[in-house]
Amino acid sequence: MSEANRLHGIWRLVSFEEEQVDGRWAPALDEGTHGYISYWPQGRMQVVMGATDRPRLRGGWNAVPAEQEAQCLDRMVAYPGTYSIEGERVLHHVDTCWIPNWEKRDLVRRMSFPAEHQLLLETVPDTTPRPRLAQRVLWERVQ
Repeated sequence: MSEANRLHGIWRLVSFEEEQVDGRWAPALDEGTHGYISYWPQGRMQVVMGATDRPRLRGGWNAVPAEQEAQCLDRMVAYPGTYSIEGERVLHHVDTCWIPNWEKRDLVRRMSFPAEHQLLLETVPDTTPRPRLAQRVLWERVQ
């Protein structure tokens, strides 16, 4: 089975971790973060994840304090786009994103299948002047 065919489907989040400065791994958002990533044979993808510790809002959106809006958005990940596969890497070509700076960019992830019905996506080493912490996201196939 090709890597693309193995990737196609809907995947539920198992864990989302970030490497800390001291080398240990910790949840990137919180232990209860939940979400899904989907890959379609037509070359489209989308991902959405949200932490469980986001504040619960009351009233209309226009009445929500800016600080609470920011806390909600800061504790989630969401973007759709297209994707392509290059060897053991999947490139997410971001269309729209909760972080506008990521729009029209490629997010490159190492892709592996550590067990049946599991997908592991890992950031590639960052060599920019302001490198980001490494991340790894484990998913389990839903369909």
